[in-house]
Amino acid sequence: MKLIPIITEHWKIDGGVAFGVIPRSLWSRYINADENNLIPMVNRCLLIQTENRLVLIESGFGKKRDDRYYQFKYISKQIGLEQAIQQAGFDCRQITDVIFTHLHDDHCGGAVNRLENGSYEVVCRNAKHWVSKAQWDSAMQPNKREAAAYYNDNVYAIYEAGLMRFVEKEEEIVPGISVLIRNGHTAGQMLPLIDDGIRKWLYSSDFIPSLSHVSPVWVASVDIEPILALNEKEVFLESAVQQNISLIFEHDLENEACQILKNLKGFEGLACEIKNTI
Repeated sequence: MKLIPIITEHWKIDGGVAFGVIPRSLWSRYINADENNLIPMVNRCLLIQTENRLVLIESGFGKKRDDRYYQFKYISKQIGLEQAIQQAGFDCRQITDVIFTHLHDDHCGGAVNRLENGSYEVVCRNAKHWVSKAQWDSAMQPNKREAAAYYNDNVYAIYEAGLMRFVEKEEEIVPGISVLIRNGHTAGQMLPLIDDGIRKWLYSSDFIPSLSHVSPVWVASVDIEPILALNEKEVFLESAVQQNISLIFEHDLENEACQILKNLKGFEGLACEIKNTI
């Protein structure tokens, strides 16, 4: 098994959004904000190459919105999904499976392109696309808090093409890749747990989006149930220490992964690089 991180966008987000009630005087020790209180982020997708599968986790923003929309995402560099996959040495047609952790725009927007004639095309048209049923239902009938993050044109062409697969429980969906389901950030957030035969990696998405968020109480303001998010993190981090599960970060510019440690002060992330078995 080979794990290949690919970055589709560099962008920024307000520090208050990223860290919720944690004051800037604390989080600024770990990450620098600009004069507008914006902090740097990336969309780090992941390719997983196995003996007979090529799996993609997430797809970045894509380019279907207007300039005004992306202006407020503060995108400084956009490679795009197709080019990022090509730079990794693959073609979109080789992808066998796409896993969406959830359907917010920055996680699934690149999976479908809008053509000049107004029609839509699925980027990885030979792949099964996996999402939790709870998240699909939430995206199709969003609550007022999340409505601005969901767009049907990101995923409906996949559904119409018969390529969408719904997951209703924690299970192995691809050999070597099972999923955990957590609900603090959004209903049915689905987190891929990858077992490469030597160690386990959790692609932590918005559950733990960066090294700074390893502390359970550092919860983003966009989490729909912050106390649940905190409790979910505590339970998982304990198991991560016991089972030696490392994290792969989707949004951390500086750190692509970390090992979880526990000390007298609580949980700590030790930054590391993704190491492959082949």
